[in-house]
Formats: sequence, structure tokens, C-alpha cells
Amino acid sequence: MSQFLFARSSWPFVALGGLLAAACLASTWYINRLQGDLARAVRHDAARMEAADEFQVQLRHLRFHSVVCAADPTGARREVVRRDTAQADAALAAIRADITAEDAGLLAVIESDYATYKQQLGPGAPAGPITTLTELVRWSDAHPMRDLLQPCRELSDRQRARMDAGLARSEADTAWAGRVLLALGSAGAFGGLVTGYATARGQRRRAAQLSVRVRAVQSQLDQEVGALSVDPPTADLGEQFDRVVERVTEVCRRLQDQERDLLRAEQLAAVGRLAAGVAHEVRNPLTGIKLLVEGALRPANRAALTDEDLDLIRQEIVRMERTVQGLLDFARTPPLECRPHDLRALVSEAVNRARARAERKPVAVKVERAATPLAVSADRDQMLSLLTNLLFNAVDATPAGGNVSVRVERAPDGAPTVTVSDSGPGIAPETMGKLFTPFATTKPTGTGLGLTVARRIARDHGGALTATNRPEGGAMFALTLPKGAGSDE
Repeated sequence: MSQFLFARSSWPFVALGGLLAAACLASTWYINRLQGDLARAVRHDAARMEAADEFQVQLRHLRFHSVVCAADPTGARREVVRRDTAQADAALAAIRADITAEDAGLLAVIESDYATYKQQLGPGAPAGPITTLTELVRWSDAHPMRDLLQPCRELSDRQRARMDAGLARSEADTAWAGRVLLALGSAGAFGGLVTGYATARGQRRRAAQLSVRVRAVQSQLDQEVGALSVDPPTADLGEQFDRVVERVTEVCRRLQDQERDLLRAEQLAAVGRLAAGVAHEVRNPLTGIKLLVEGALRPANRAALTDEDLDLIRQEIVRMERTVQGLLDFARTPPLECRPHDLRALVSEAVNRARARAERKPVAVKVERAATPLAVSADRDQMLSLLTNLLFNAVDATPAGGNVSVRVERAPDGAPTVTVSDSGPGIAPETMGKLFTPFATTKPTGTGLGLTVARRIARDHGGALTATNRPEGGAMFALTLPKGAGSDE
């Protein structure tokens, strides 16, 4: 219960904490992504700036070595110039591969000036060495490079400006991210304090309310149960609960004692009803037998026992035996000796036992059997007793000329089922509720134990026995046994 109260009072604060945690995670992810994008942009700008600077360096190398080659045009000097030209071409290609749209015009100027400068170095190169300084200066002035270096420096400055802007933006974003995380951390700490305070206050309030209810329960128990030996009142909720549990335990013990007393009283009442029923069932046959025997033993005017008298005595003795046997079946619970049987065979044997009784009335007994065996694990004698009892009751409830229907089939769920239906008046509503109660009977000579024993046998086998009235009239008893209980006999 304490866990329920805690969850009930703290879930808004837990949700708030979850939102703060999600905000922190989202902010961290966004900041990391932003920092990564800025770092890539800065590296890109730095690479562009390095390419522009590298092109300027290679141009200066080409300019210097071209002048040296003009003064000393040897094969080695010319090879150095060709190598410088190739390196300048490679640096220009690197710039061209990563140029932006806004720098495309400036690149076109650089490429045009560079192409012109290379063309001038070819036809304008001196045929032989320039020996005087004046001629060397004149030749150098005739091949200027300042017009080419100016746009290169402008391109490098642009790239440097972009890189500086990216770094400034990165610093600004970093500062903003720090402020956001600081705000989230402060909000989380403040939220934790508020959550703890609110949860503690809510728990205290609910504990106080629960304490009031516990005291009310204690007072109610004091009034209804009576004075008990209890501890003095205490403010601790756990001890109050312990006291209530002790009182409830005492109440349960008293109720159990009362239930045992009531059970003994009911048992005595049941014994009284049983004794009355047995006395009634045994006294009537004994009275008839006593009169016949006294007539045969009179000193004078003895009445000889005829075959009819002897048959009557036998019937009364059988009646007393049936009464005693029903009492024994109700009182004892013999252990089951279950073996595999075919339910159809058990029903056929029970029908054969009841057929003579049905023919004397007369009542027709119709049997519908399943086409395939219905394997059950059952105690043969007890199951036959159950089925015979259902058939005897159906025959007794059916008027002469009526019929009793027995159906043996497999239910939709696969459980073996036996239904016994009759065409009698059905079960009265006032009898339906106590049909399986001991000593409840509508027969003038019955003890009311047959159906009670039958239901007990069904339950001992793991099945069920139910009774209903058919829409077309008459009663129907249904026996359902567990499916797959055993194998074919």
C-alpha cells in the first residue's frame, strides 16, 4: 500500500524529472551535432585557405626559379622550373576542386592570369643566359606576377575570414550551450528539491489520513469485538497497523470458533434428520414384517405365511437394505480404484440394470451412443452406482408410457459426456436449489442421499454433475468427465 501511495503522489514529479532528463539529452545531442558541424566547417575553410596559400607559395617559387633560369638556362634549372610549374598546377587544381560559388569569379581571374603567365614564360624565355644585371631586371619586369598574386591573396583572405567567422560562431554556440546546460542543471536541482519536498509533504498528509482511518477501525473493532488486551495508543503508523492486525486476528479466531460451533450444531441437526429418516424408512417395513410374523406365531388362529406374504417380507427387507446402503454410501468415502474404461460400456451396463425396473412401469429407455470409444479413467463400481442412480431416478419420475433418453457423446471441447433425460414433470423451482443437498427428496420413500452421493462421485473423478429442466418438459442430468482421462479399454 505504501508503494501505491508513493506512486500516486510522486508521478507528476517523476514525469517532470523525465522531461528535464529528456531536455538535457536532447540539448546535449544538439550541441554535439552543432559542434561537429562547426568543426567540419572550420576544417573545410582551413583546408581552402591552405590551398590558396600553397598556390601563392608555388607561384613565388616559380617566379624565383624562372629568373634564376633566365640568368643560367641549364637543363637542371629548366627542370626546376618545370617542377615548380607542375606543383603550381596541382595547387590550382586543389583550389578548383573545392571552390565556392561566390569565389568562382575570382578563380576564373586567377586561372586566366596564370595561363597568361605560363604562356609568357614559354616564347618569352631568353635563348641564352642573361649576363648583365640590367638585362635580367628588364626581362623580369617584362614578365610581372603581381597581377596574378593579387587575386590569390584576395582568395586566401576570403578563406581566412570565413574560418575566423566559423571559429567565432563556434565560440558563441559553445557559450550558449553552456548557459543552456547550466539552466537545465539548475532547473533539475530545483525540481529535485521541489519534488522531494512535495513528495514528503504528500506522504505525510496521506499518512495522517491513513492514521485517522486506522484509529477509526480500532474504535469500530473495540465496539464490535469487545474489550481486548491491547497496547496504549501510539503515534507510529506501523505500530497502529500491527495493533489492527492483532485485533483482526482475534476476530478471525473468534469467528472460526463460532463457525466450528455452528458446524457441530449443523452436524447434530443432520444426524437428527438422518435418524428421523432412517427410523421412518426402517420402521414401516419392520411394522409390516412384525404383523405378518405375529400372525404366524399366534397360539390360536395362526395365519400361515403364504408365498405372497413371504414376497412382501422380502421386498421390505430389500427396502431396508437399500436405505442402509444409501446411508453407508453417504457416510463413507471409499478410495478410488481408477482404471481405463470405455464410457459407452459402463452406460450399457447401467441401462441393463435399470431396464427391468423400467419394464415393470412400463417406461421405454432409449440409448444413443457415440460411434467411437470414449476413454475415461474411472472406478467401475462407483461410476456404475452413479449412472444407475440417475437412471432409477429418471424411471421413477417418468409416468407410465413415457420414455427415458440416454446419450453418450463427446462435448465440443472433447470431454466425455452422459446425459439422462426423462419425460416427467421436471424439477420444481423450490427443489432445484437444494437438489444435491443431503436428505432433500421428493420421493415418499426416499432418503435424499442418492444425488448427493452421485455428485460426490462425479467430483472425485474430476468431473461435474448438473441438473436442468428441458424446454419440452422433463428433467435432464448431465455428467461430464475429464477428457483424455485414460485409454481405451
